[in-house]
Amino acid sequence: MESVDFGSMKSASIVDPCPHCGELVRTGLVRCWNCNGFMREDIAASYRDMRTTPQQIIYSTIPPEERTDYLPARGDGNDVPKIYDADDFQLSAGPADADSRSDESTFELSSGEQDASKVPADGPDKPQSKTPGGTTTAEGGTGVDSGSADPPPSAAGKAGAVDEDLLSIAMQEEREVRKRRGEKIAERQLKQMLVPCSCGAWIRVLEDKAGKVVRCRQCKQPVNVPNIRRKVEKKDDSAAVPKLAVTWVEGIHFFRIQPTSVVLKPGSVADKFIDADVAVTDSRIVIVAFTGGDKKKRGLMGKTPKLDRDEQRKRIRETVAAVGDFNGLAEVEVHSISSEHMAEIRLVQPILKAHESMFAGVPVFGDGRIALFLPISSGDGQQSFCSQSISGFRTLQELLKKNFDLELPAAENGVPEADKTDNLICFVNQTRVESIRNLIYYQQDPGFELELSGYRCKACSAVISEEGRKKNKLGGANGKGIAKAKCPKCSGKMGNEPLYRIKKAPLAETASESPEA
Repeated sequence: MESVDFGSMKSASIVDPCPHCGELVRTGLVRCWNCNGFMREDIAASYRDMRTTPQQIIYSTIPPEERTDYLPARGDGNDVPKIYDADDFQLSAGPADADSRSDESTFELSSGEQDASKVPADGPDKPQSKTPGGTTTAEGGTGVDSGSADPPPSAAGKAGAVDEDLLSIAMQEEREVRKRRGEKIAERQLKQMLVPCSCGAWIRVLEDKAGKVVRCRQCKQPVNVPNIRRKVEKKDDSAAVPKLAVTWVEGIHFFRIQPTSVVLKPGSVADKFIDADVAVTDSRIVIVAFTGGDKKKRGLMGKTPKLDRDEQRKRIRETVAAVGDFNGLAEVEVHSISSEHMAEIRLVQPILKAHESMFAGVPVFGDGRIALFLPISSGDGQQSFCSQSISGFRTLQELLKKNFDLELPAAENGVPEADKTDNLICFVNQTRVESIRNLIYYQQDPGFELELSGYRCKACSAVISEEGRKKNKLGGANGKGIAKAKCPKCSGKMGNEPLYRIKKAPLAETASESPEA
């Protein structure tokens, strides 16, 4: 007798994963309870073979000597049973003989026998052997009475089948009528409401009775039907506004100048600008210049009323979002640059190589400002430029690269791509002094808040922190005389070279996106 390993039985799993859907199915089941798929491939193959090749029906041929049942002879089509005076037909208490039956009743049934002349002798159902019920005669007939054979289906049976078909059709029509009646009742009930009466009864009225007076059937008192307030769906007849995704860059200085009339001095055209915002879309750049303040009339005191620039910006952006276009803006000038002319935009300040600069390398737009040439046509030989701070230029440069694949050579000409600082050591107290690089760009950007961290001696480049200066009282209590103060390292004049660190930087996303119109 073989031993049973109970440990293997305990470790055996009682569920198996379904190969089709992965659900756990109890071991031994043929199909998965979830997807109804077969758990075993061999069973599935057997099932497919069984469906594709069904079992054939084999008809066996019975030898003539073994045949025992035969179809009755086919009768004439005119042989139809007739009933005469069926109203006087009554069932007798017992069997009656043939004579009394013919005398007392006129109800006759045609027999199943037919004349021998009407039935062919050599029919398909002619018996060829003896049957258990009788003996074969010389002419091939049997000894059993022909009346004992099953009669052929009569016309009454056919009429019954027709009646059953008519009954099923009538029942189907009745079901359809009930279904339509139920739908009409349900539709009518949706248009009805219940109104309470003072007698405690509820009155069912139609919606068209709202605001009218009906009479209660129970107490015969008039009842007011309240009005029904329906929610009217408001259709928006306004035309669909095309979607326009716009990214705005604020604080842009817009210029229209003649390059030949520019005086090559630092900041010579810095104050000849117009406040503007730049709107960047997927297909163009739009310059919105705020020129409406110049056209306003002066007040009683001879001063131009001050405009709320933030409120004006808000109105413009709401209009662009609602209309989906920049046409029709009031009190502003709109200049557009399409994507075909985007490659004509170029950097004009700063340019390290003076011979490649339009203005000989002179910062005519002001120190710490980054200026661009704009391909905007204007009369009288004027050209269009714009200048922006370091934070505004970084945002605009990122949008140009993202939307139009345009890169400007700013880093090659000294524009810092990121905020970089130097960690210096104070000569007095040996503390760390943080100094931002390219200070001029951050001093001209109102988005950055700088904090004084120390000073650098112009003679020996020694660094003194602000705490060390206050401790040694260099340049006075507030440091106004630091330029003439004596350097503690080289004993020369310090000079005025302050060091700053960034106290607060603008938000990482200086541009604002308007909602899609």
